[in-house]
Order: sequence, then structure tokens, then C-alpha cells
Amino acid sequence: MSIEIQKDLENESITKYLDFIFEKINIDGYEIVYKITNSKTNLNAIISIHDLTLGTALGGIRIKNYSSFDEALNDVLRLSKGMTYKSAVAEVGFGGGKSVIMLQPSQKKTQELLLSFGEAVDFLKGKYICAEDMGCTPDDMLTISKKTKYVVGLPTEKSSGNPAKFTAWGVFQGIRATLYKLFGSTSFQGRKIAIQGLGSVGLNLVDFLFWQGADLVVTDVNPEALKTVSSTYGIKAVKPNEIFEQQCDIFSPCAIGGIINDDNISKLKCKAVCGCANNQLLEDRHADILKKKNILYAPDFVVNAGGLLNVSAELDKEGYHPKRPKEKIDKIYDMILEIYNISEKNDISTNQAAIKLAQFKIESGIGKRKDRLYFHYFE
Repeated sequence: MSIEIQKDLENESITKYLDFIFEKINIDGYEIVYKITNSKTNLNAIISIHDLTLGTALGGIRIKNYSSFDEALNDVLRLSKGMTYKSAVAEVGFGGGKSVIMLQPSQKKTQELLLSFGEAVDFLKGKYICAEDMGCTPDDMLTISKKTKYVVGLPTEKSSGNPAKFTAWGVFQGIRATLYKLFGSTSFQGRKIAIQGLGSVGLNLVDFLFWQGADLVVTDVNPEALKTVSSTYGIKAVKPNEIFEQQCDIFSPCAIGGIINDDNISKLKCKAVCGCANNQLLEDRHADILKKKNILYAPDFVVNAGGLLNVSAELDKEGYHPKRPKEKIDKIYDMILEIYNISEKNDISTNQAAIKLAQFKIESGIGKRKDRLYFHYFE
């Protein structure tokens, strides 16, 4: 088997390493984007590194069947840019990165596939640190860690494990801030919240809101999951296409991205949108439409930063302890209120206000990492 290794990967359009082919895709505004294939393991992946100004790129691995390469590329580009802004606002000292593993229609996620992806990540020598995301679990991260140390969110004593509860707690804080902005009170009593998506984050969010006395209505594409949650909490369940038209105080998207679009935005009967899904706006202009409709929008990359704050804490010198990220996640409440104020003072959308805040922090070097990373699980 022939082996060709290029030492300066960024300056080569195509690099071969063992059975891998790293193909550089030039995208304006992005540090570097790789299409990665391995015919032996049937790996087809993309790693997108958007910005490294504040630190090493960190972001999750999305594993799913995409209808085309262009769809996968668009997804990973949007996600990695969102991670740049998320990291900047949260001041965690990381840059923005994301990856996708593209499954063929009949292809299953296997240990061989995960190990192969781990090798690809390791070849980048720390330019990108990966974590779990849609279709990827903490146990999958443990498998990937057999080939690279550049992983976070492992289910081990020295790691942070599943970040879902921490992400949900951040969204909970975002909803608290939004209620205060709307009504001058953080009380959930009698406030109706419509939740789209009952994955691990959505389930935790339902639990937090239920115990605070919120009036909930939920939906999910999985009928059994929907039935179980509805029965457990005694809350209203609706069909997926009915969630947009629910008369409510807050609509909380906790599933796929791009659901605030031309088709759905006219259906909304809420006072605000605040949820955990990444890239809820199909296009930035949809934030302007929400503003014109007088619907308050909590920028997703701010409210869903709890998971990032949690997994990044395990790379600090003192090692992981859940209390530290929890305290930082509590501050999402104040950050959302600050973004709402910036939006009002400048007469711009809340999304634009959040992006401007992130860009200011990047340009000013606020939160830039000064200490080295500590991979305690491997040291």
C-alpha cells in the first residue's frame, strides 16, 4: 500500500494518507474545509474549520444521511460558522468548527466507520476537536477516542459526558430572560410554551419547564416518544405540522435547523422564539421578518451554548467539575437580555445584534485562549 503524507496540509489541494484522501475545498471566509474519504472503511466526511482567531476549533460531529454532497456541505458550513459565534459570545477560548459523516442510504453507523473518522481527526493534529452532535453519542465519542485524543464529551470520570442537560439548562435560562423581556417577570406560571422536538435536549427542557409550572404543548416525529412524554407529564401533544400554529407565548425549536423559513414563519402565533436547535433561521433575513412581526427571537447560538460550555470545561487545567460550567451557563440569562437591548438601541434584529457582538469579541480578542489545552483523560 502506497503512503503519501504532505506535511503542510493547508497548502495542498489533495493529500493522500494511508487509505484516506483529504481534499481541500476553498470557501471564502473559512479557515479550511476538507472533504475526507476512505474507500476501505466507506468513510465520507467533511470537516469545516471556520475561524481560529480565539483558539482551536471545537464542534460536534453530525452523522446522517444527506440527499447530496451539497446539502451536507451547506449544513457543515452553517454549523461551523455558528460555532464560531457561539464560542465567541460564550468566551470559551475556542474557534468554530464542525464535521459531518455522510451515510449512504443503506449504510449504518459502525465502529469501523467511527474509528476511521477518529484517524482523520487525529491527522489534523489538534486543528479540530470533535464532540457529539445529532446522530452521534457519548459512547461513539469513546470509540473515536481510540484513534485520537482530540475529543470531548466522553462518558468517563475525567470527562463531561452527555451535554444534553447543560444545553437544556442554557435554553431554560434563555426562556427566563425572554419572559422577563416580554412580561417583566421570570415566572413560568401560566406561560404557554410550544416545544418542537423531544430528543435528549428537548426532553430535559420539558422536565425543567414542567416543574416550573409552564403550560406545555409538544411534538416530535416519533409517535411513541410523543405519546410517552405526553402521558408522563400530562401535557398536550400535536402533530409535527401543527406545532407552528399553536397560540403560545414562546415557540421552542429543539429539532432540526432551518425551520424559521418562508413556509413556516407566517404560521407562527407566538410572542417569541427560543429553542436549542442550531441554525433555526433558514436565512438571516428571516430574523428581520420576525422583528417586523414583533416576534422576539433569542439567537440560537447564544441560548444553546450550554453544551459547549460544559464540554470545554474538561480541557481546563483544573479538570472537569460540573459546577463551573453550570455557573457560566446561568449567565446566558444576562447575555440574552444584553442582546435584546443592543437590538432595540440600534433598531436591528436580535440575530444581527448577536452576530455583531460575536464579531466584536473576535476582532478585539476577548476570550482568546492563553493557556494550553489539557486532555486529562489521555494524560
